[in-house]
Amino acid sequence: MNLKNSIILTLILLLTTSLSFSQSKKMVKANGFYESGEYLEAVELYEKIYSKAKDKKEKAEVSFKTGNCCRLMYDVNGSIRWYRRAILYKYQDPIANLYLADAYKMKEDYEQAKEYFFFYKDLVPDDPRGADGMKSCDLAEEWLENPTRYELIEIRYFNTKYNDFAPAFAGDSTELYFTSTREGTTGKEINKNSGESFADLFFIRKDKKGKWSEAVPAEGMINTPFDEGSCSLTPNGRTMYYTSCQVISGKDVGCKILKSTISEGKWGEPETVKIFSDTAISVGHPHITFDELTLFFVADHPDRGVGEKDIWKMERKSKSAAWNSPQILGSDVNTKYNELFPTTDGEGNLYFSSDGRIGMGGLDIFIAKPTENGTYEVENMKSPINSHANDFSIIFNPFCDKKNGYFTSSRSTGKKDDIFYFYQKPLKIVLKGYVRNKKNRAYLPGVEVKLDGSDGELLKTTTGDIGDFTFNLSENTDYSFITTMDNFLKGKGEETTKGITEATTIEIEIFMEPNLGPIKIANIEYALGDTILSESSKVSLGELVELLEFNPITIELQAHTDYRGGDKENLRLSQGRANSVIAFLIENGIDKERLVPKGYGESSPVKVDKEMAKAYPFLEDGNVLNQSFIDALPSKENQDICHQLNRRTEFKVLSADWGETYTPFGED
Repeated sequence: MNLKNSIILTLILLLTTSLSFSQSKKMVKANGFYESGEYLEAVELYEKIYSKAKDKKEKAEVSFKTGNCCRLMYDVNGSIRWYRRAILYKYQDPIANLYLADAYKMKEDYEQAKEYFFFYKDLVPDDPRGADGMKSCDLAEEWLENPTRYELIEIRYFNTKYNDFAPAFAGDSTELYFTSTREGTTGKEINKNSGESFADLFFIRKDKKGKWSEAVPAEGMINTPFDEGSCSLTPNGRTMYYTSCQVISGKDVGCKILKSTISEGKWGEPETVKIFSDTAISVGHPHITFDELTLFFVADHPDRGVGEKDIWKMERKSKSAAWNSPQILGSDVNTKYNELFPTTDGEGNLYFSSDGRIGMGGLDIFIAKPTENGTYEVENMKSPINSHANDFSIIFNPFCDKKNGYFTSSRSTGKKDDIFYFYQKPLKIVLKGYVRNKKNRAYLPGVEVKLDGSDGELLKTTTGDIGDFTFNLSENTDYSFITTMDNFLKGKGEETTKGITEATTIEIEIFMEPNLGPIKIANIEYALGDTILSESSKVSLGELVELLEFNPITIELQAHTDYRGGDKENLRLSQGRANSVIAFLIENGIDKERLVPKGYGESSPVKVDKEMAKAYPFLEDGNVLNQSFIDALPSKENQDICHQLNRRTEFKVLSADWGETYTPFGED
């Protein structure tokens, strides 16, 4: 090697060493930003390192770390771009496939997402996230095709081009606080974690006409140059618990929960809510329950945590008592990943967001219903509450039984958080009814139908030409129906909508008994030649008791025998049987003044009507089943049928206004 070549080689080696050392220092600095959560600064350095890198392994590593920064800043497009590069350069950790699949899912590209979930499942078969991810894509498509009954409205007057999120009621549904990085925040610097201004708490109020005021920063001592947000207020709106996060460059200082009280429209000096003895543990997302006895929050505990960020709670015996030691919720709620933004409704249900469960995109909102054994049953709230993007921080109007409220979603842009209003469309439950004559089954027009709901709803209608009526019913309600018409006893029916979860039409028939002439009581039997009621007869008489309780009538209870046996004996037997029925009715609470027993013996044989003739072809409408008619029948079987028809128990309405009192006109 000549001198010239030796000098050139030395210069090349020195230059290469210098460049490597420079790259190494940049990587250390970039990694420092990444570790402290300053992802914006980290991305800028990683991109510079990537553009200069020659080695594929180094490009793969830088691409993966840049993808991580984008993922943690919820920059979905950036995540896809950098994770794809990491995989292209053969990044060794299969997790890049999982993160790329998650990013595609947040773009609602479920086919691409399933492809990379499959790759991850094939590379790491023991990790359930691959199979779960594929399942989540299929479910997301199914939930999009079959959404729940919630409707969404993006709140234009809340939202800006910046992040607006985490709404909280301030007393009633006409006052809200929320978190925003919009212009006008206290801090003037850019948050290097998010690339936007530091967040402040803002306040907005609805006037009597339903118009929202312009959002203004919360007055007083809450907002600082750093991040404040994700608050929860006591029901009277006087005390606020909120998250406060300081940011110190190069350090991960975490967040804490503060408490402040309002006076004359201004929030006073906050105090730190003491949770862990180790004050370095980051906590946030507080939620105070309606009774103020439980404070839910999120913590990143290095030793006692289930996953990355978990939901915890503290309890106390009274509003003035000290909080008990913090308790982490179990694995029925917390996963190995992130559970965030806990809230509750008035029924004790817990709501939270998670990226560790089967969901539609990034963070999905889940409902956790308490069970008898103290655990929770967790269910995804599905579309349209959840989407391909991040959905979180749901609150329910405390005065509407979970029918409406607000939540946060990044679905509009895929990155920026916005506040949405949601409401539940009424479940269409229709009652289609028909009123019919119990005797001949004819449809009855002109019948008044009254509906009485357990929710206090009272409605009234009249049946149409074919005895039909229609009511729209409410959910989770018991109903009773009363039908009234001249010359008929009242009819009734009962229905419930409890347990109905889909649009439904309920069809019912209500039969009304005409009160003109005797009304037969079916299935009344006695011991042979005796007055003792059989046990099976008491079931039918129970229905008569209900009818008498329901209708203010007095009746003549009529008992009849066939013509076999002596006249006096038949008369005695029928009277005894009538007395037995009356005794049963009195024992079951019917006033004896309403009841007249009458035994007719064999003196009133049955006169065949059209319905009876239809049931017994050997009989004709108008036949009287007296002795001469029955004896003339050629068949003993038909004779026995006629004897059976004559042996009957009936009642006749004597008056339809028992118990009603009238005051003569002009008298008090």
